[in-house]
Amino acid sequence: MMTDLDKKLQEMAMTNWEQFVHLIGEDALTAAKVCLLRQNNASYGKISQKLGITEKQVRGRCDKCN
Repeated sequence: MMTDLDKKLQEMAMTNWEQFVHLIGEDALTAAKVCLLRQNNASYGKISQKLGITEKQVRGRCDKCN
């Protein structure tokens, strides 16, 4: 169930991406990207290349995707 605050955050992400990223932080955004890419069956190596992080960092973030 989405709360009003959830809806406002979603709207912020759609209308002011820079502010949203500043608010949630680059690390959280990178972790979300890793999870999305893994859900689409991207390999650790592909994710590493695409996001410019090490495979070890990819694996660490994948542990938090559940």
